[in-house]
Amino acid sequence: MKTDLYAILGVDRDADRAAVKKAYRRLARKYHPDVNPDDPQAEEEFKKVSAAFEVLGDEEKRKLYDEFGLDGLREGFDPARARQYQKWQRAGGPGGPGGGRYTHFSGGGASFQDIFGDIFGGRSPFDTSDYTNFGGFQAPMKGRDLTAHLDLDFVRAIEGGQMDITLSDGQHLKVRVPAGVRDGERLRLKGKGGPAPQTPYGQGQPGDLYLEISVRPHEHIRRDDLDLSMEVPITIAEAILGTQINVPTPWGEYKVTVPEGVHSGAKLRLKEKGVHRGKKKGDFFVLLQILTPDRIDDEVREKASALADAYESDPRADLRWD
Repeated sequence: MKTDLYAILGVDRDADRAAVKKAYRRLARKYHPDVNPDDPQAEEEFKKVSAAFEVLGDEEKRKLYDEFGLDGLREGFDPARARQYQKWQRAGGPGGPGGGRYTHFSGGGASFQDIFGDIFGGRSPFDTSDYTNFGGFQAPMKGRDLTAHLDLDFVRAIEGGQMDITLSDGQHLKVRVPAGVRDGERLRLKGKGGPAPQTPYGQGQPGDLYLEISVRPHEHIRRDDLDLSMEVPITIAEAILGTQINVPTPWGEYKVTVPEGVHSGAKLRLKEKGVHRGKKKGDFFVLLQILTPDRIDDEVREKASALADAYESDPRADLRWD
């Protein structure tokens, strides 16, 4: 897959390094995973932008790319031999004036296969069987990707943070779990998978380790994307008279005002006190549940009868089957 690195960054081929760097910073901010959580397309664009800048932001790599394209970026690439091969093509090699005749350089005695072997380690530059595609660029083949499971309690998943984990093979790793990670989400640990293979082009890259996240449910709190909700009990008296109650959230305990005459099931919102994921912040909802007294005796019954007289309409008048 051929890719124009200049087009990826949106700059002209004669752009200076300052212009290249400015374009990279703008696109990196736009596609950064922290700004676009759980967006694989943005993550892929971020990889492409980063890879393009790695080449165009480096004077030597940029020269090789300008002269030879992506082939010039391969590990073990020999620019001198590549120039010799280009000269051979012009002199009569495939695509040259000689119509594809199998020829030798005068005096050099180097055949087409000799040059191919020296430039690309004995393989055609278009043979990518030992390579894997990464963001549109061909890179040395990776080791095997591995998968492991990580079990988190609800609170730890919301808060995130550094964790020490032990894999089934006994390997110990420090892992930074992002705040707000979801059940079923996969975390990628670059280079922590299978060992790097040896290829004709040199040492490859180690594989990646993917952690599959399982989040245990919370006894009282439910999650809906970035929003959290908790059922909070109040007394009949608090529902009638109104009150203030303390509610625990991931960001501390907050005082919530229960309005006078509230109904069971009423929803009160604490803005931006839910899950924080990058720049996005969910809300925390308090779902009020009115409880009857623990003790039911004649005195309570008498007071309840007095309350019944306060209802001026049938509370079930709007219930219908159809």
